[in-house]
Amino acid sequence: MTADGKTKILDAARRVISQHGSKRATLRSIAEEAGMSTGAIYHYYRNKNEVLYDVLDESLSDSTRIAKEVGKQDVDKDKLTKEIIKRTEERLRKDAENRLQHQFAHEVLSGNKDLQIKLHEKYTEWNEGIEEILKNLYGLEDPRLNKALSSWLLGAVDGVVLQILLEVNDNEVEDMMAIFELLLEDGLPHFIELLNEKKG
Repeated sequence: MTADGKTKILDAARRVISQHGSKRATLRSIAEEAGMSTGAIYHYYRNKNEVLYDVLDESLSDSTRIAKEVGKQDVDKDKLTKEIIKRTEERLRKDAENRLQHQFAHEVLSGNKDLQIKLHEKYTEWNEGIEEILKNLYGLEDPRLNKALSSWLLGAVDGVVLQILLEVNDNEVEDMMAIFELLLEDGLPHFIELLNEKKG
């Protein structure tokens, strides 16, 4: 199957999850939405969970992608900050992927060890991406504090996403993002300066 075929499957899975929820998403419904046979999906995926995991992985790995940009010498920090803001806003609006993430969390809490291992690997990757951003974009020097702050930032975004899913967050996404932008442009640099001074 081509990369286009995989993209078609993942796009269809997102639509099915958004319309019917992840529990009702079946390989058959995903195949129908993609306009292909179930057998075509089996050519690339062994089961529904593999499809769902790829939906999650592809959509929520922005910190990893941005971290690769941060490592480049000629990086435009303002442009990169705007990219982080844009990607975070998109993250808050990714209904299907956000529902999947929390379904997977529920499955882990219910004892799914294989999924726990996969999510642990994914969260480690996401945290490491944020650590790279904090080190290279903001100059956070202490690896231990960097790791802790990365976990806090990732946890904060996850928490807001959960509030949105539960419909208990009455804020407009635009207002949330205005605060996030202020945090990235003014609050975080100042806070990291304090952390670096504390280390020294």
